Amino acid sequence: MLSILIPVYNFDIRKFISQLCEQAEKEDITYEIIVADDNSDKYFAEINKEIENLPNVKYILLDKNIGRSKIRNFLAEKAKYEYLLFADCDMLISGKNFIRNYLKSIKKNDVIIGGIEYQTNKPGNSDKYLRWHYGRKREALPPQIRNKKPYSSFMSGNFLIPAEIFNKIKFNENITEYGHEDTLFGIELKRRNFKILHIDNVLMHIGLEDAAIFINKTKISIKNLIYISEKYKYPEFYENIKLLKVRKKLKFLKPVIFTVFKISEKMILKNLYGKKPSLILFDLFKIGTSYKSKIP
Repeated sequence: MLSILIPVYNFDIRKFISQLCEQAEKEDITYEIIVADDNSDKYFAEINKEIENLPNVKYILLDKNIGRSKIRNFLAEKAKYEYLLFADCDMLISGKNFIRNYLKSIKKNDVIIGGIEYQTNKPGNSDKYLRWHYGRKREALPPQIRNKKPYSSFMSGNFLIPAEIFNKIKFNENITEYGHEDTLFGIELKRRNFKILHIDNVLMHIGLEDAAIFINKTKISIKNLIYISEKYKYPEFYENIKLLKVRKKLKFLKPVIFTVFKISEKMILKNLYGKKPSLILFDLFKIGTSYKSKIP
């Protein structure tokens, strides 16, 4: 029936797996939970091994880090049931019927996206304000909004897909760095005419990075976008990704924007590291950063 697949790296996943087990047992379904550990540090590998004591849970510790795309494909290869439920490791279940809601929504030819949410209150550590603020405003969108552009809203952190469909696409293993492997997967779903349905079945994202880590991951994501856009040249990238759209419109202003960004970058970063980070300035930071690289 259902294979629940969780890639993990340097995160305590014990509570999340316990929640998934509890809900799956309550539904009295045939299921398995497979956790693939992407060569975490010894501390996390040891504590996460405890989940093997839970029913129908398998914990696989990899001897080397293989990356975000390859580990998801690895999990799908290990799965034995017809539906695959993928979730990121830094999540918690906030509702009582997370598994049930997916079971009610299953259709043979559909990909179901549950969505994510963030805590209402600001994190206690101000270093995490940027990640929290960005997540609430840009990622935690209701299904009514996500369904307007279902493919561009695809996120791998919480989705259910028939194994038959997943095995026709898979995540592109040429993408080894962080960022936009989800975008490419969504485009492939659209090109093959597989339907995406967004529903209200969120997981709460609790893995908030410090601003410095999030900003660095954003830089890596932009570099990854360069690689993907140059290699695949899909027109959908320019339809789905705001950064590329804006760059295309402002191409004639590139020298001016680059010069202004060099002057203002320190001021922008000061704001982003602060207690009231501006997403407008964050967008400007991404545009300015992208001009340091060769995006078409």
